[in-house]
Amino acid sequence: MRHTLAVALLWLATGGAAGASPETDYALQCQGCHGAEGAGVPGHVPPLSGVAELLATPEGRVRLLAVPGVRQASLSDERLAALLAWVAVRFAPDGGRGSAPALTGEEVSRLR
Repeated sequence: MRHTLAVALLWLATGGAAGASPETDYALQCQGCHGAEGAGVPGHVPPLSGVAELLATPEGRVRLLAVPGVRQASLSDERLAALLAWVAVRFAPDGGRGSAPALTGEEVSRLR
């Protein structure tokens, strides 16, 4: 109950969905399963440290957009692209150095 209230207050404080940042989208869309540090749950939810690696190849990009939680996210294609770019840098083991090109909204639309 407390977590639900905190998320609702966060959503309201950012002006609802229209004004949300990738960090807020992460908190609302991903953090519940992957955790605040993107570590996931061993054996159940994968860590997000490999997202940048997936973005580095066309096959990885297709695979990333096929993940049910990504494909079915209630975000626009542009916001999902921004969220995945943020995740790739935020949780990259090397701190995001040498990151692959970010997805575009058009690419997200085509792949999900």
